Amino acid sequence: MRVQDYEKAVDALNCSIKLDEVRINKGHVTYFFGHKDLLLLLWDNSGRGFSRNIEGDELAESPSYLLDGVLPVDCYVRDAEYDLKFE
Repeated sequence: MRVQDYEKAVDALNCSIKLDEVRINKGHVTYFFGHKDLLLLLWDNSGRGFSRNIEGDELAESPSYLLDGVLPVDCYVRDAEYDLKFE
């Protein structure tokens, strides 16, 4: 998938999500990061949603654990509410 496909699919969720970072490998999105208030969001290369609530989260407040300003992928839990539907 391309970045534009992810941007359109996230906009279609109508949730006021801010997009933070995109990780690309060979021209295709591997991970797409965003946030909504105190909820960190992540989508994988097939559009499956993952989230992590950072309210009072010690891990999220530890600069030494952040990787390029976002939490590592294994810190998120599956959240089907944010699955993307591509056109």
